[in-house]
Order: sequence, then structure tokens, then C-alpha cells
Amino acid sequence: MRKLFPGIFIVVLSLLCIPYVIAPEAAPEPSLMEIFNHLGFTNVAEADVETFLPGIYEVTLYAEFAGYNEENELGYYEVGTSTYNVIFYGLEGNFGYTDAPITKEIDAPYVFGLSLHTPEDHRYFTQHSNNGDGEQHSIVYENLNDPLMYIVGFENIWGAEDRDYQDIVISLKLKTPEQVIPEVPFGTILIAATMLIAFVCFVAYKRFRRPQIVDF
Repeated sequence: MRKLFPGIFIVVLSLLCIPYVIAPEAAPEPSLMEIFNHLGFTNVAEADVETFLPGIYEVTLYAEFAGYNEENELGYYEVGTSTYNVIFYGLEGNFGYTDAPITKEIDAPYVFGLSLHTPEDHRYFTQHSNNGDGEQHSIVYENLNDPLMYIVGFENIWGAEDRDYQDIVISLKLKTPEQVIPEVPFGTILIAATMLIAFVCFVAYKRFRRPQIVDF
């Protein structure tokens, strides 16, 4: 019986240690809709938007549920070009919800899109046709409580494997639209110029005309 005591002791000790040896199961990541609800964006609608009008915008980073969030870079670019301006570097945020939302301002005097660059040297666009794998890597929502705000989620896996679109979640809010000078048709300008010349000639004629004096 005494020979069994060491074995029983080891078994009991092992059972007591099991809860500390087995790693707890990781909590599942929230869906994009759950993120919206957490942030207070409860009145949204998916928008058929891939590019954005010129103007000054506030861009706010809210969350990054991406495996390599520290290396992803979010930027913007003029449509039709390949010049990318970084808005957020990977180290500026953190995994999950940002400790505090980070807001920056961009001034884009042209129609632009957003892009996400990953450490695998893939770049994904809000313009779906620009994506090298032919997949949709972003989804845009309108904030129906604020018509000047869009909320954008990106998928950063090649092939859009899980399509959760919460690898990076940002908002884009228009502050000042770009001032556009309206074009005036040439015909309108010509008519206006002709009328002005005619008016000036009439005034000059009336002003400098002298009455004729007749002698009897």
C-alpha cells in the first residue's frame, strides 16, 4: 500500500495542475456589425461607393482585428495614379479596439480612393477592380445619422479568405468640400459680351450726341 502512495500523489498533483497548463481558448473576434454597435454606429447602410469626392476629411482609426496589425499601412491615392499617401502606420494602433480613437486630417484636391498595404507587399483598394486577386477587400457604409461620414472596413488576407472586413475599421468624414468653379459655356460668354458692347455703345452715343442748332 505504501508503494502506491507516491503514484497516487503524482496523479492528484497532475490533476490539480491541469487547469493551469491548458491555455484558455481565445475569445472570437467581433463581427463588423458588432464593432459598429460597440462604437455607437447603430444606424448605417451599405453604400455602393469606391471613391470619394475632393475635400478636406477627418479620418479616424477605431479598430484593427488583424494578425499583423503592427505592419499594415492605410493610405489614400488620387484615382488613376499609383502615388500613395500614408494616413496610419501600423504601430499607431493596436490589436482590437484602439486604446483611444486616432483622428487625422487629409486634404485631397482630387477624387481619391483608400488603400491598405500589408507586410506581404499586397495592396488592397476601395476600388475593387484594382485588387490584384480580383476580390473585394473593402466595404463602405454610410452613417445615416451623419450624412457627411462614411465608415470603411478592410479585409487584409489575399483572396479575401474570411471576408470579415474588420482587419482595420476607420471613418471618413467630410469637413470642407473642394470649391469647384462652374464652367460657363462659350456661347453664353459671347452673348453676354455682345450685349455689354452694345450697351456701352448706346450710352456713348447718347452722351456725346450734340443737338443741331438751326439759324433762321
